[in-house]
Amino acid sequence: MFNMVIILLATLNSEPIGTNDYWLSKFILCHLKEIHKYNISDLAKACCVSNSSVSRFCRKIGFQNFNELKLQFFQYTNTAEKKFFYPGVQCSNFKDSYIDGIIENLLLLKESICVTDLHRLAEDIVNYPNVAAFGSLHSQSAVLNFQTDLLSSGIVMDTRICFQEQLEYMEQADCNTLIVLFSRGGSHLKRFLLHHLQLSKRKRPKIVMITANKNLASNKYIDQFIYYDEKEGFTAYPYAVEAIKGVLVLEVYRLVNKKKL
Repeated sequence: MFNMVIILLATLNSEPIGTNDYWLSKFILCHLKEIHKYNISDLAKACCVSNSSVSRFCRKIGFQNFNELKLQFFQYTNTAEKKFFYPGVQCSNFKDSYIDGIIENLLLLKESICVTDLHRLAEDIVNYPNVAAFGSLHSQSAVLNFQTDLLSSGIVMDTRICFQEQLEYMEQADCNTLIVLFSRGGSHLKRFLLHHLQLSKRKRPKIVMITANKNLASNKYIDQFIYYDEKEGFTAYPYAVEAIKGVLVLEVYRLVNKKKL
């Protein structure tokens, strides 16, 4: 369900205001608790579009038809209480407890992440002909900052906000492309694999996963695994990903300037 919300938000953010896909994604996001009661004609009428437009929208975001999309919403629950939880959330001074939690997670990041891994990735970013990075929600904001900061070192990095466009990019990429996936729990890679992405092809891109999920360390589709530790909760993100991005940008800048000497 969470992945479905990510896909819809990415569509909302990438579609021009007023397009059919914009209104469809916005309407579904506004009616998450009720959308499983709609049929395709109900949704089309509510958004002032045709049934065929709804069908195209469903295929665009990775579903065969509207019924397949609708199944995602039968067990929708409001995740706010779980999302905003962290140790100390009940304290009267939640401002201090929240910031203390952020600091604690950044200290965990400092202790757990391997600087050699980051240096190796920075070298690849400098040397690969094509570089791309993808994330979702909190990670995507860090990716956009990553793209802007790398440009200062002369590195033009690709990214895509829409999941379907990320999927197409990965399917078309070859061995001259480096793709960095920022994903706390690793759901991004799982979403790609659910769509039967041809990551097993011979001349496929190099894939680097930056994640707090240890279970992905042995995944056969990941060429470089970069792990960091964190305590679950609202204080965990997006600060760790932003910090990792910052270290990588500084390392790339150092390597680029070293080449100039």
